[in-house]
Amino acid sequence: MKKSLAIGLAASLLTLLGVTSYHAIAYVAQVQPASSVALSSPVKPFEVDPSWIKSGNPNFRATEFFKSHDGKTSSGIFECDGPSTFEWHYQLDETIYVLDGGVDIDYQGKHFSLKAGETAFFRAGTKALWHVPKGIRKSWTLHDAGKPARGLASLLK
Repeated sequence: MKKSLAIGLAASLLTLLGVTSYHAIAYVAQVQPASSVALSSPVKPFEVDPSWIKSGNPNFRATEFFKSHDGKTSSGIFECDGPSTFEWHYQLDETIYVLDGGVDIDYQGKHFSLKAGETAFFRAGTKALWHVPKGIRKSWTLHDAGKPARGLASLLK
């Protein structure tokens, strides 16, 4: 019994070491090099599904300035003009930090406002109604936690 337990523990530790080593090697092999010069990353116009726009002419602009080596995490800047109201559909978990302007949001039965210096988190598979009175500029970080994590999170709600 003790020998079986010791073998099982050793096998578990070796598996954990192998998985950790694999992730470390993948990171080192694929990570982007550290910056040595400033890079320009201007925001560019993009379109969303027209059915998302409820009123106004949002004029969406964005740029992605970071993407992780595994593609699961990215960050960027988003801008939108107001007055406009639109529905946003979250495909991935998203955290935002408002840099300038503001927004009134209806999300999961709650109403709240965000202004410069404030942050919010939105779960994958949800949607929010955004009302931008004058304009907003925000930083965003998207994270794909994967289907098992999203499934567990929805069960624990």
